[in-house]
Amino acid sequence: MKTVSMFTLGAAMFATTMFAAPSQAGSASNFAFVNGDRVLETSAIGQGARDTLEASATQWTERLTSLQTELDTMSRQRQEQALTLNEAALSRLNQDIEEKQVQLDRMNDDARRDLQRLEQQVTIDVNSQLGPLVERFAADNGYDMIFDTARLQGILYFAPSKDVTDDFIAVVNAAGTAAQ
Repeated sequence: MKTVSMFTLGAAMFATTMFAAPSQAGSASNFAFVNGDRVLETSAIGQGARDTLEASATQWTERLTSLQTELDTMSRQRQEQALTLNEAALSRLNQDIEEKQVQLDRMNDDARRDLQRLEQQVTIDVNSQLGPLVERFAADNGYDMIFDTARLQGILYFAPSKDVTDDFIAVVNAAGTAAQ
């Protein structure tokens, strides 16, 4: 089973440009860039989200591994005892193996659906925490727009002085510490 990747949170986190204050007609806009992936990788909020998803994925993996081990044991038993079991016992064992395989398939589907739902919920939770922080950060620093460099296509260059990722991560971590 694959571990769920948290990088998909970045797509939703900064999916829209946040406007802190409307710019005056004809005046220059003050803007900044934040790397949403780095925020998720290094901030306390992103780590907490990853930990939540990884813990759930680990639980599902353990359950699936246990069931797969049972299935493997039954298959080995069938292989080893195929010539010594009577027809009824062999038929019962084959039926048990088939039922265990169906159970494993269902559990795989349940795990996939559960992890997708959890990822969606974690994304919503992260967005609800980061959205106000982006707005406050923009207002405190006088930014009219903040762009996510991890999602922008078509920008060939921006001045490194406009990258405020580290400053934003500091704000996110400070807010997380204050919340605790």
